[in-house]
Amino acid sequence: MSPSVISEQSPPSRNLGRLEGFFKMLADTGKPLRREHWTIHLALRLKFPRRVEDPIPFLQQAWLAVRRRHPALGATIEESSGAKSPRMTASTIDDIAWINETFTVCHEYENVKDLFSSLYSTPTATCHWLPRSSEFVICSSHWRIDGVGMLMLADDFLAALASILKDGRDSSSGASATSPPSLSPTLEQLAAAQSRFPISADGEEHPVVAAAADALLGEFLRGVPSIGLPTRPDSAESVPGASGCAVRQLDAATTTKVAMACREMGIKVTSAVHAAIVRVAARFPQHPLSKAYATFTSIDLRRALDATATPEMKAVPKVVGPYFSGLPVCVDSVVSEDGSVIKSFKAIARDLAGVYGRDLIQFWAPDGDSGQKVGLLDVCEAYLRRSTALFAAPVPEGFPPTQTPDLSSVGKLETYLQHDYGSSGENVELTDVWIGTEILNRSVQFHSWSWKGELRIGACFNLSFYEKESVNDILDKVMKELLKECGIEN
Repeated sequence: MSPSVISEQSPPSRNLGRLEGFFKMLADTGKPLRREHWTIHLALRLKFPRRVEDPIPFLQQAWLAVRRRHPALGATIEESSGAKSPRMTASTIDDIAWINETFTVCHEYENVKDLFSSLYSTPTATCHWLPRSSEFVICSSHWRIDGVGMLMLADDFLAALASILKDGRDSSSGASATSPPSLSPTLEQLAAAQSRFPISADGEEHPVVAAAADALLGEFLRGVPSIGLPTRPDSAESVPGASGCAVRQLDAATTTKVAMACREMGIKVTSAVHAAIVRVAARFPQHPLSKAYATFTSIDLRRALDATATPEMKAVPKVVGPYFSGLPVCVDSVVSEDGSVIKSFKAIARDLAGVYGRDLIQFWAPDGDSGQKVGLLDVCEAYLRRSTALFAAPVPEGFPPTQTPDLSSVGKLETYLQHDYGSSGENVELTDVWIGTEILNRSVQFHSWSWKGELRIGACFNLSFYEKESVNDILDKVMKELLKECGIEN
């Protein structure tokens, strides 16, 4: 299987994959509002060499360079009544039109947090330059790219920017792809190419795969309805509006203490942050049926794909595209039957560590002594089929609306990004990074990452359902809970 190759006669085009279609379905719920659920935003705060008086032309050239390298940034979706699924097509690039339509200079905003609430959906990826804060903000639909992919794209962008600054913006530096640009295959195509349990000719799932997918979804359903965070008291019939965001951070010394405490407890920092979120949520009044915590957490699949891929498949670019899965999380008995007791931080963190530490290659085994192991990639498409149906279904009668906080962690950003790009004295310095998502439902999405040794915890939410002050208060409580349980005085 080869990615489609761009040409003047035939721009790259393919059907949306099942995961892409799932996120497109979620995005489309915001169409009447001109917004998209889970649109990803990444802000890069940059410091340029002194000689650069106006960085805008260089930023534009670098943005053009990554569009040439990754045509899916400019891809749009065409829907046809007779087609099996919507089709993604990246038209042949027009340099001037791309810059005019997707690159915006925003003099009126103080920083990305001011900009965030004002953005609306766009057919392609876009970027915004904020001169007052020196932030470059990339925005894209989630069906096009995931969080890790966005960080990898930022690395490509900054490398191109450094090359253009060095060689001049009229040079071809950073603008040409090393191979013909393409639309990368879907997650399901890559997974199927290396699956040990192929779908039969008549479309039937392998029995082991079907059982694994059912068991995986069952882990989530065991905890439904989940505990949640309280929304505005008058918001039951509210229409989603703009999204808001908040963030807290720990200095490097305190972050080191948190990491050491987590090591002593035998857990990762991500599990500790997630446990703090669960504990804070559990202290609020809950629906009588809500005793457990149930959600999905995103797991990057790029390493798992490369671990089992052929050399040809391993070489396929996996920057722009959703290459992850939502693993089910269920923490049982977070709240006691009478609501008076909350499960301990360490017990919750251990439950979460079991999810984050799962072996994606040897993921699930059927009952019995067959010794047969199923990898997450083997079950990928069957699991997506069930998850899509679940999210499309209405909330069961008698259940509360879903208001479950979730966490998406990308860990140490230095895994994907450098602190500076280019030669000494002429380098572009990346001084800070922020990550956020548009939220149109009644949940708060938390993000965690570390940069230059400092832990950040961010929260994104819809302003129709949450007040900024209440989310800021929740974030403060999460930080306090994390520090207390790590034995660090606040």
